[in-house]
Amino acid sequence: MYSILNKIRQVFPTACPLCAMPAAGADLCDGCHRDLWQGRQTQAACRQCGGSLAHKLSSCGDCRRRLPAFALTVAAISFSYPGDLLIRGFKERGQLAHAGLFARMLSRAMSMQVPALPALQALVPIPSGHASLRKRGFNPAAELARELCRSTRIPLRQGWLRRTREASLQKTLNSAARRKSVEGLYACDESIPACWVGVVDDVMTSGSTLHQAALVLRQAGALGVVALVAARTPRGPEHAEDTRDSLA
Repeated sequence: MYSILNKIRQVFPTACPLCAMPAAGADLCDGCHRDLWQGRQTQAACRQCGGSLAHKLSSCGDCRRRLPAFALTVAAISFSYPGDLLIRGFKERGQLAHAGLFARMLSRAMSMQVPALPALQALVPIPSGHASLRKRGFNPAAELARELCRSTRIPLRQGWLRRTREASLQKTLNSAARRKSVEGLYACDESIPACWVGVVDDVMTSGSTLHQAALVLRQAGALGVVALVAARTPRGPEHAEDTRDSLA
């Protein structure tokens, strides 16, 4: 069914979700795709957390000071204009077709990693809180993971991670408060195979959520975890010291 739908989309013209110019396959037009893709791929970024760097170095000061539980990060786009419009349409206006768009871009980014990613054997979405589910009616991370499963054929394992409680709204907190608010937020109730897992989320800001999820999965038996996100928030002024640390 999914392959038939893709073929229909390729045959009939669609409008670019950013600029409304002609596009194909429910994707971005060539111009918007080039702007978003090149903007992300040419940006120097920490391989572990995906945060932007002033120079092409392997890791940032944050990751050296506080090693994340995930080994590396792959992001489709940066959470900045105009890509943030796509994210907001997806999360706030329920434009679920964007999940497939992000999954295709993320799948491409995964295939272009140098060195290559470990062979992932499971995709695990970050669970939403009850308040978010009531508000949106869906879990953005789960929708993205489902589409990424279709694009990559990596099995989806939604039952490997559950939320233990509600938490504070992350976008209202600074980095230290984010880390504190997500401590013990996730659990894995089973012993999972010794394999590499891709943890999927829509937007990565501080990485605290993905760190906690990766920690739980590794404790349950995973060999390692890769963070897979639709968008990575650029570093703000509070991370200016990262560049000085990286150059030291």
